[in-house]
Amino acid sequence: MAELTKEDLLRLRLEDFRFSCLTGVMVLEWFKTLDAGWIYQGDPDPAKPHAELTSGKCSNGFFDCRRVLCYPNLAEIMAVQLIRNFLLPAPKVSAVIGSPYSAITFSYEVARYLGVPHFFVEKDPADPKGKAMVWKGELPGGSIVLQIEELITTLGTALAVRKAVKENNPEPVVFSNYIGTCIHRPDKLPADLVGCAVVSLVERQVSAWSPEDCPYCKVGSRRVRPRGNWAKLVGKE
Repeated sequence: MAELTKEDLLRLRLEDFRFSCLTGVMVLEWFKTLDAGWIYQGDPDPAKPHAELTSGKCSNGFFDCRRVLCYPNLAEIMAVQLIRNFLLPAPKVSAVIGSPYSAITFSYEVARYLGVPHFFVEKDPADPKGKAMVWKGELPGGSIVLQIEELITTLGTALAVRKAVKENNPEPVVFSNYIGTCIHRPDKLPADLVGCAVVSLVERQVSAWSPEDCPYCKVGSRRVRPRGNWAKLVGKE
């Protein structure tokens, strides 16, 4: 089968998947085509670079959901597929909430398909690390909220979203035990997520290490920042 081009992806429409399923393999291919997803193949090799994350840690995988979700047709297709395949058994929800910033468009498309209101939290400007969240919305008491992220590594962001809503909404609301996401990339599988069930289009174990502990650095593999060095990272340069 011929590889998809960017032009092929931009021509895709939701009706193209009326009688077929969008698989995780297909989503990974979309990410690859749009220079948004990469996973190290094989054992550590000095001839093959690995990813240097913004945190300074090393990793054997990288996903940049913004490069995919910026295309409305792809965001719609992935959101609808997530609902069709994973979330329909979940309890009926009153609203969908996303986190800033990449998850906003994805969570919006999920809400649009479910026919419920969409909201998102904001980053707390008082937090220099950008981890704390602020909720300025108002949901009726007893609302059942479905949380949608674009990517989950740990539950750090997801729990910050819930904390902001629970502490600042005028009346108590209930979060669904399900959290939907496009990419779930925990450090190990099965992931230990107490009290939550993550449902995703793609689930891949992706690890991160400090440079002194990195198995790729130890064999002489170069650390490469994915953004701005994509061709080097994927071996095209």
